[in-house]
Amino acid sequence: MDQVERAVSWTYAHPLATGAVAIVALVLSTAVYYILASLVRPHFSSLRDVPGPPRDHLLWGNVARILQEEPAVAHKEWQEKYGSVARYHGFFGAQRLVLYDPAALNHVLLSNCYDYPKPEEVRGDLAMILGKGILFAEGDDHRRQRRIMNPSFGPAHLRELTPVFFEHSHRLREVLTEAIEAGQVDETAWRDEEQRKSWAKDHPEGEIVHDVIKWLNRVTLDIIGDAGFGYQFGALEKSDNALGRAFSHMFSPRAGAHKPTPFMLVRGRFIGYLIRALPVLKIAEWIPNERIRQVRDGFRVVQTESENIIRSKQDDVVAKDGLDSTRGSKDLIALLLKSVQSEGKSSMTNEELRGQLTTFLLAGHETTSTALTWTLHILANKPGVQEKLRKEVRDARAKAKSEGREELEHRELDSLPYLDGVTREVLRLESPVTATIRHAARDDIIPLSTPIPSASDPSRTISHLRVNKGQDIFIPIRAVNASKRIFGPDAEEFRPERWIESDAGTGWKIEGGVGVTSNILTFLAGPRSCIGYKFALVEFKAILSVLIDAFEFSPRDTETHVERRSVIVTRPLLVGEEDHGNKMPLRIRLAKRDD
Repeated sequence: MDQVERAVSWTYAHPLATGAVAIVALVLSTAVYYILASLVRPHFSSLRDVPGPPRDHLLWGNVARILQEEPAVAHKEWQEKYGSVARYHGFFGAQRLVLYDPAALNHVLLSNCYDYPKPEEVRGDLAMILGKGILFAEGDDHRRQRRIMNPSFGPAHLRELTPVFFEHSHRLREVLTEAIEAGQVDETAWRDEEQRKSWAKDHPEGEIVHDVIKWLNRVTLDIIGDAGFGYQFGALEKSDNALGRAFSHMFSPRAGAHKPTPFMLVRGRFIGYLIRALPVLKIAEWIPNERIRQVRDGFRVVQTESENIIRSKQDDVVAKDGLDSTRGSKDLIALLLKSVQSEGKSSMTNEELRGQLTTFLLAGHETTSTALTWTLHILANKPGVQEKLRKEVRDARAKAKSEGREELEHRELDSLPYLDGVTREVLRLESPVTATIRHAARDDIIPLSTPIPSASDPSRTISHLRVNKGQDIFIPIRAVNASKRIFGPDAEEFRPERWIESDAGTGWKIEGGVGVTSNILTFLAGPRSCIGYKFALVEFKAILSVLIDAFEFSPRDTETHVERRSVIVTRPLLVGEEDHGNKMPLRIRLAKRDD
């Protein structure tokens, strides 16, 4: 008894010991909980009859494999092996449902999209990076915001903006031409100084090697500033741009470019939870984490630029006596400023206004520049495709000049079949965003167009999936875009002709897919599809048509392997040069002309 009394009195006399015991107890109980959850939860999941890969790790499930491989590699394999739907193991026994089936995707993304919102942790991360714009909003808030902004993305407005796309594309052409004529050296384009010197000794005259990512980032930033907000960033004229640098840091791989591990992901989620749950403590300000610092500092820059745009346009409105005096009453910035001054169903808060600007600075800049980067990489490695595309663009431009016009019109960009085929094929195979996630807001039954065999009883097929409230639904955009069922046995190949053959009624008929355009999921589908997808398509075609007419692109060398790494958008990393960050160095020369 004396020993017990001494122990009790020592504990009260040493409060640190009490704290240590409490911490140890908390850690042990948490560990026991997660181990038991990992063992027990799968057996009670409503998805237990859905086929899928065996668990790789007790706590991490199949997450480690997904993180260590390039985006969508695992999900493509599971699509081939298990069919229209699969189930894999997430953290601590959680089950994730992966949908490839068109009927199931239509159910989640179209007919019941507001019953399948983004998970709260995803929305919280979006709010920290992009603010509370349309990507963050759900339900009635999303309907209201989309209704306000829809007029800015109509066909008539896009026709008016096409000359703006070409204006900045022509400026990029001039900048690259000047670089070629001056023999400008891009120090960042090389593996090391030895490689650069070796190239400098015997490279063809009139050829440069530049990292095309930085130029594409700048031109798309200038376009979204001018066409979207009537604001001049002047990124092409500057050697450095704060906003472009901020996006680069926010969406680049972690320091050292090492692939993330499950533990890093869990740690990041925990930190993110603390930041969202305790905003008053401003935890992100004092956590000594380089990645968090980059995102935090980047968001501040984006916020500052967004506020600069708002102030600039508000001053413009005052000076010109009215919102209708901006580029047009349906201009995005004009509509947003009007909505802040409105009431009722047409109103938008100042916080939402800032969120929209931040969102469209990303969506109209980072995603399009990323898609164009992969396009030039593909064309550099497929000179036949490059030459065929160049001929089509030049023929169309010659016809326009014969009619007294210096540039193609919106309708002509849309009518060029090979340019359209290349565009669709790039967006199909190299979707800038490779996946998204939803979760069930209520218990539901999801239909399947192609039944699957039950995992517990292969003699029985499943034609409907029962999901419980809170169930995570994984939408593998890149994997669905490579579906052999939709695109044929050569679905993994880059072949622009597939779109021309399909349109002509020959070859493999592309049908049965899901998506707001072209049977692909790149822009998603339904009420939550990308509101600016038509803007992005016209912008993409305008920039590509100008670049491919003016320049020839080829790989920097034949030995370098390009790897895909996804941090919101999927950017390239060069194997052996990961510490350099994202880059796509290509040889660039003026394209030969017959005239």
